[in-house]
Amino acid sequence: MSSAYAECSLFLSPVDTEFRISELHTLISALQDTGFISRPVDEQADSLYTGERFLEHIAYMGCSPAVQFEASDDSDSFCHIRLHQYDEPVLIVSRKQHRPPQCPRCNKAVRSFDVDEQGEQATPDRISCESCGEASPTAEFNWRKLGGYARTFIEVTDIFPKEAIPQQSFLDKLRDITQTDWHYFYSCR
Repeated sequence: MSSAYAECSLFLSPVDTEFRISELHTLISALQDTGFISRPVDEQADSLYTGERFLEHIAYMGCSPAVQFEASDDSDSFCHIRLHQYDEPVLIVSRKQHRPPQCPRCNKAVRSFDVDEQGEQATPDRISCESCGEASPTAEFNWRKLGGYARTFIEVTDIFPKEAIPQQSFLDKLRDITQTDWHYFYSCR
């Protein structure tokens, strides 16, 4: 597996940017019931191994994808799930494979917004467009599946952009579990 995989992830996030799961163990239990995740990777409950039905929920593109589900002697990088929650919404954008977002007002690419080394914007609530001069909420920008803005994220590690896509049936299950709609994007550190 290429080292590029270890730097990239598929992120699922709620459409409602303010949504936060009050009890993470409830979400973990529900995702275990669907077969999406299994047991924790270590003592931390926010990193989990993929479940026995993971490949029914995430579709890999191509004729024979090579997916590593556990660490090996050659690499400690493998596909697993991480749960992230923040007190305030954060913007996660792809540092590599980056394309500028489109302004929600004029649809022009916005090239001048500041992100730190982790790919998180320093002041994420609004971004100013240099083309039309309007400052719009970050959540309204079109991030072209290479960024997302929310308080809650489900990260599927070691997935190169557009190489794997969550099935609509899985997004529907997430909606049923959390009572809010979900979408997805990719990010490479």
